[in-house]
Amino acid sequence: MSRQLSLRTTVPLLKQEAKRWFALLQRADARAITRFRDAWPQAPQQPTLRDVQHALAREYGANSWVALVDRVSDLAIDRQSHDDRLATLLSHGWTGDVTTAERLRTRYPELVTANVFTAAACGDMMAVQRFLQRDSALVSATDPVRGWTALAHVMYGRLDAAHAVEIARQLLDAGADVHFRFDDGWGNAFTLLTGVAGEGEGEKPPHPLVLPLAHLLFERGIDPFDTQLLYNTSLHHDDTSWLERLWAESERCGITELWRAREGRMLGGKFPSTTLDYLLGNAITRHHEARTRWLLAHGASAHAVHAYSGRPLHTEASMHGFSRGVALLESHGATAQPLRDDQALAVALIQGDEALVRRLVAADSTLISNSGVLHTAALHGQTAAVELLLGLGGEVNAVDHEGATPLHRAAQNGHVHTITALLDAGADLAHRDARFHATALEWAAVLGQQRAVDVLIPLSHDVRALTRVAAVDRLNTVLRDAPHRANERLPEASAPTPLFCLPDDDELAVAVAKVLLAFGANPQERDANGKSAIEAAKARGLDATAACLAGHPLG
Repeated sequence: MSRQLSLRTTVPLLKQEAKRWFALLQRADARAITRFRDAWPQAPQQPTLRDVQHALAREYGANSWVALVDRVSDLAIDRQSHDDRLATLLSHGWTGDVTTAERLRTRYPELVTANVFTAAACGDMMAVQRFLQRDSALVSATDPVRGWTALAHVMYGRLDAAHAVEIARQLLDAGADVHFRFDDGWGNAFTLLTGVAGEGEGEKPPHPLVLPLAHLLFERGIDPFDTQLLYNTSLHHDDTSWLERLWAESERCGITELWRAREGRMLGGKFPSTTLDYLLGNAITRHHEARTRWLLAHGASAHAVHAYSGRPLHTEASMHGFSRGVALLESHGATAQPLRDDQALAVALIQGDEALVRRLVAADSTLISNSGVLHTAALHGQTAAVELLLGLGGEVNAVDHEGATPLHRAAQNGHVHTITALLDAGADLAHRDARFHATALEWAAVLGQQRAVDVLIPLSHDVRALTRVAAVDRLNTVLRDAPHRANERLPEASAPTPLFCLPDDDELAVAVAKVLLAFGANPQERDANGKSAIEAAKARGLDATAACLAGHPLG
């Protein structure tokens, strides 16, 4: 069977088709088996989903699933307008989507010289020179997409492993501002140095020329007390390189007192904390031994409290099972603080001390429901602890300060085994938290926990969540039994009914919208701002979906 990709083919649609085909194979469907053998005669007798994806790729004439995905990615790029491609290229330093940006640069080389910003991001030194010779004011100009200077695109871009240092020096010599910065809304400025270092919550890679670029920025007088960079590099790796680098430059500039200050530029948190103490709290909760050692050696206080929990760091280390951290804190004068019963329970759970857990709960049964230990155990995927607490009388559907259940917390971090244990104990899939009015499936979907999504979809009756994840088959099943759910309305300004919860992919959105419409969904329903589902789809760029909702399907 030879098949052709169309401009409307998307990777999510192909993944869905592969999953449906795989499910049919697992049910020993004769037609599915014949199709599979025709597509790949040498296929394994007991295929996995990956094998089915490979067979699907062969149907499209590709030699692998990866090759098929690459073809579809090219088609997606071809669907974009010139301005859209330009915006994607200029945004890659922020979004982290280097693969698409590289594909754009290769497929549409004219984008590289579209303006001084793309030339800087892509490493075209001669083009940057030509732009500056024509208009010297461009050295300080900002682009209309991100509001960044050309120099910022050098530092945040990840497409140039050859000329970035020379281009950056050229721009600085022409008058570019080494102190350029922007704020993402959380109060800590992103600087050029922040861009070079990468990392952060999305764990973006550093610039390929990170060290020579950092050296150039230091040479030109950039502020080494970069709080956003300190935060970004404290999240994932037990590495002191940036701490050492920034501290050395701060010493050279005579500003190390800023690291110990209790006012001015600091990293935040709910409880007052110096930058050193804040970073020590992060190191403790992440079991970063080298960073803990370095921070204590440079003035962080072993007696400090965690910036978010307010608990002494010694207590925090104990509750997180970080015994090496406890020892390091004690070597700098910290002493164990008396633990409240709920804290002792958390420590006992982490240490696997079932006897102590049982004694504490026997003495005070409210510890399970009032202390949040069940939610914490679920959040961290401590399945054995969750099962123990439930066995001791813990309420599987208890809610925390955000109205979330343990199932929400397990879904938040994608802990499949914990999710399964909670479901076996009767967890309520339909419960919506108080903050986002979302079920555990929606939490998993929004946070990109695909394995959790796959576990929850076959069990969920949440039409909004099933709409978001484009679970067409399950959506059909649910609506056949309860068609009124197609118009289920929640007090949510931006997405009151399922038709406002459509996926971002236009083709997937059309497929889902057709199911909802078939069961009576009303596209004229309006949100709190008076916008209809049709208008909302148009505003999101879902043109085919908007046409479908309006009763005029495209094609």
